[in-house]
Amino acid sequence: MALTFMSLQELIKEDFLTCKICYDLYTVPKILPCLHSYCQHCLEPLVRDGALQCPECRLQTDVPGGALSLKTNFFINSLLELFQIKHNRDLACTVCSDAQKILTATARCLDCKDFLCQSCTQGHCCSRLTLHHKVVKLEEFLAGEYDAEMRLLQELCCQDHQQEALRFFCDTCSAPICRDCRMLDHFQHKVVSMANAVQRERPSVEQLIDSLAGTITCISEQEKAVEETVDKLKTSGENIKESITRYVDDFIDYLLAQKEAILGELSAFLTQQMESCRLVKEELQNQRDKAISTKEFSQRVLYVGKDYEILHLEGMIRNRIQELQTYIPRKLESQIPELAIAWDQPEMLSEAALFSLVFPGEHPKGDTETVFEPDSEAYASPSEESEDDPVLPVDSEEDSCPNSEESAPDTPNKNSSCCSRRSKRPKRVCTFEVDQCCSQVKPNITGIAVLPHAGGILLLDQENDEIKQYSAGGHFQQSIPLPDSDGVFCGISLCGDVLACSSDSFLFFLTLEGKFLHKLLLRGSESSYAITSYEDSYVAVSEGTLCSISLYSPSGHCLGRVAPTDYHGGKFLFIAVNDWEEFIVSDFIKKQIVIIEKSGLILNVLKTSHSLLTKPFSVCVDTSSNIFVVDQLKVIKFSPDGETGEVVLSNQNRQKRPRVLAVDDGGRLVLVQEDGYVHIYCF
Repeated sequence: MALTFMSLQELIKEDFLTCKICYDLYTVPKILPCLHSYCQHCLEPLVRDGALQCPECRLQTDVPGGALSLKTNFFINSLLELFQIKHNRDLACTVCSDAQKILTATARCLDCKDFLCQSCTQGHCCSRLTLHHKVVKLEEFLAGEYDAEMRLLQELCCQDHQQEALRFFCDTCSAPICRDCRMLDHFQHKVVSMANAVQRERPSVEQLIDSLAGTITCISEQEKAVEETVDKLKTSGENIKESITRYVDDFIDYLLAQKEAILGELSAFLTQQMESCRLVKEELQNQRDKAISTKEFSQRVLYVGKDYEILHLEGMIRNRIQELQTYIPRKLESQIPELAIAWDQPEMLSEAALFSLVFPGEHPKGDTETVFEPDSEAYASPSEESEDDPVLPVDSEEDSCPNSEESAPDTPNKNSSCCSRRSKRPKRVCTFEVDQCCSQVKPNITGIAVLPHAGGILLLDQENDEIKQYSAGGHFQQSIPLPDSDGVFCGISLCGDVLACSSDSFLFFLTLEGKFLHKLLLRGSESSYAITSYEDSYVAVSEGTLCSISLYSPSGHCLGRVAPTDYHGGKFLFIAVNDWEEFIVSDFIKKQIVIIEKSGLILNVLKTSHSLLTKPFSVCVDTSSNIFVVDQLKVIKFSPDGETGEVVLSNQNRQKRPRVLAVDDGGRLVLVQEDGYVHIYCF
């Protein structure tokens, strides 16, 4: 018990005996059910409508009789008596002092509770009646050496019989009583001595007090947990602030770099064009001066010259004029540029610089990078080349990753399934156009999913808010309506027998027939979220500028989050997951592919500086965990670890660039172009 460690002297202190409202010694201390004590006159103004609220702990107590009806704290009263006695330094003898003569006390009788002067002390010790009383020195008494004995001798008197001490306890009334009360009002009641009552109740009270230790420990642990939560919140807040600052700084650097690049390009273009204009202008001025000079000379000869002089110069003048008239000015190939900003055209974000110069009659385009143009005779017969101009297979050593030649024959499958040797050339087995006979507007395919066991292809049509289902052979089967949403749908994935679709900041779950199951709010504030599924276990959501991945069960519960270690300043776009639960994401800002373990460990980063990548967009994996990436006008195939890669499909026609792709469980690559055509390849 805490009381056992607190001495009586520590209790008889002014701060313990001071009211927390008036900051003075207690006057008629009243105790509340919460065990806080205050002066009666301090509590009276706090009573409102028969109720009182503790000023410290705010516990509400009903007091229909006002503050007077509260229990008096006799414990505080007894300690106050000791405190006031000990702090009165001008003590006079209470036996012999009178109005004419006041003698200073030098001792105190603990039994009589009298202060005694020196002569009274001698007489008190010699009297037969007080011979056995304990008389102590006043200095020792005031020093607190006899506080414990004083407490034992203190008695509380009955309010009804003020000369009688409370020495009994009535079990019937549960109240302390005096001898007279016992003989009168409580004669028929069950009465025990005060000592016996205390001895009987003390063990249970001690047990209750001891039980508070567990409560205090539990509260302390909860308080510690709250402090840890606060620390985590502070740490998380600082990390988020740092991430936001770093991201904004990187983004500003990116914008400034884009600014410098376009300004440099504009300056070079203007310099070249101005120089061309200057040369043409100088040539025209020179030719004009020649014509004027010839005209003036010829007029002088004609009007002033003699006949023989005119005839003598006529041939030369004629030849010179004809020469000047046959002059053809150099054509000025001047182009007036306009500025194109990729953010104004979302479809350009995957392959275009932020700023580009556009000339009349041209469409905005990205970087003028060299795209491999294959020799069609090497891989396709004329009968295979349809008017659709599909993405063409590539069969060139120039577009394979240099590391592929270094792979040993006995390299483990995970590292060599793609490029330890040249992959087979893809063969186009089917081509079809997305059906729009039942659509209100031209379809815009933004998501793709494949049904297992060659069950067909699901294409998410953003413009018409529906999912179009095709057979594995490209035959239209049905349209699945999407649920009502304030935003536009952009991503689709199949998790077992549940369809997951993303729309703005929400993830919808549907049956294969399009019946709405439930939806949930996604983290972050992206305008669109790419999604993928791992078997029938969970749906993985790419969280854009958060640079993280959240996992949700088909029932809509969050199963966890994959946050790459120390990865900031990017923007996760498309996502795929392989059989080892490794996530492959394309980063739009950093223009790279990141391979991440479920634990958040980054296994590899495919950057534009040392791979075939330029501006990666859509990604997918096949059953061997090879990685397929749409990169501008080509499709690149990487090994599962990303160490080796090769361009497998390419096309120069920007209107028919690849957009999204998927691989079914039969290993067939399904590729959707921006013009609405779908091509299926097998390897």
